[in-house]
Amino acid sequence: MTSAFSRFPDRLQSAITSRLGWTSLRPVQELASHAILDGYNAIVLAPTAGGKTEASMFPLLAQMVEKEPQGVGILYIAPIKALLNNQAERLGMYTEMLGLSRFLWHGDIKAGEKKAFRKQPATLLMTTPESLEVMLMSASVPHTEMFADLRAIVIDEVHALAGSDRGAHLMSVLERVIRVSANDVQRVGLSATVGNPDTILDWLQGTSKRPRCKIDPPKEQSKKEIRILMQDSKTDIANRSSMLAQGKKSLLFCQSRALAEEISGAMQNRGIDVFIHHSSVALEERTLAEERFANGHNNCIVCTSTLELGIDVGDLDAVLQANAPDTVSAFLQRLGRTGRRGGGANTTFLIDNSVALLQAIAIIELARRNWVESIVVSDRNWAVLVQQLLALTMQFGSISPGDAWAQLSTIPDFAGIKRAEFDRLIKH
Repeated sequence: MTSAFSRFPDRLQSAITSRLGWTSLRPVQELASHAILDGYNAIVLAPTAGGKTEASMFPLLAQMVEKEPQGVGILYIAPIKALLNNQAERLGMYTEMLGLSRFLWHGDIKAGEKKAFRKQPATLLMTTPESLEVMLMSASVPHTEMFADLRAIVIDEVHALAGSDRGAHLMSVLERVIRVSANDVQRVGLSATVGNPDTILDWLQGTSKRPRCKIDPPKEQSKKEIRILMQDSKTDIANRSSMLAQGKKSLLFCQSRALAEEISGAMQNRGIDVFIHHSSVALEERTLAEERFANGHNNCIVCTSTLELGIDVGDLDAVLQANAPDTVSAFLQRLGRTGRRGGGANTTFLIDNSVALLQAIAIIELARRNWVESIVVSDRNWAVLVQQLLALTMQFGSISPGDAWAQLSTIPDFAGIKRAEFDRLIKH
């Protein structure tokens, strides 16, 4: 069988070889590239640092090289700004080495930069669901022209959106964007391991007529070291974490911001550099923590789930867990952050109560049985439907009930709502 790498245009092959030193692709990248080049919508499943980004971007950029789009050709969506910021340099390099362009759009980007982008859109636009809707509703953004030749949408960490209000909102916004494109826009979701990837793929498909496929290559079997250490208090968790983190690069996950603050405070002045990372920490502080951590070797970031998604902080020696995560999926995401340099993946649970102990044992046992939570997608999301009715009215100035129904009834998250129910809502 012809390799996917050989199907890339010469310009892309040369750039990958000369800039990255690659002469071949990983299995997940081979499979995904073939599917995407063949026109499939796809969900790509791989652990953190498993090569999902390149699995989607290389074949899509190959298509941009062969025929450069007029305006935005690829829309890259991530659930949080931190992930966008983290991926911006890498995706910027991939577009730059092909003579293409990339733009990052969210609330922290300066108005002058956005104005320049509006005049000359980039090939690849990186944004969040909320920022994308703001673009659609802004009179200063010529979105009809900007997305007229849109060809592909990539949703990173799609499992973090599917089945939630934000996911329903995203699908609604994407359908509004896709309506102005002359193309049957290709859809690619990048996901960690989930219990029902086919359900997410069906949800991602939306109104697209393209064929669809799941990219889920066999996982490499590697040694995993998982330990549970009982502690008497939160202070003891901090003390033991400081000892385990000595001379290493490690993450310590906590289940709340308050716990992260408490433990990080107790770990100060113990011979290692300790950083704090959660959603309430200022962007500048989080970015500085990520940069200093990536370049250090005797440090620990005490964090919440903000570092559970695919934010790259470099190779890790250890993952620590204060008490137990809520889900098997979260445990696997965190475990997968170690073991990249040839060593085995490892996680140490530091537990100070019996409930957390039982939860940790249950999560580990379920993971051993290859069981992961399924994502449930509701088809009667009334809250987001109402929000989208208001958004459509604001975007167009006015919209008839028939036109609103024609657009919203195609969204998977509203598929269970009947026209008669919708009409009653409008009258109400």
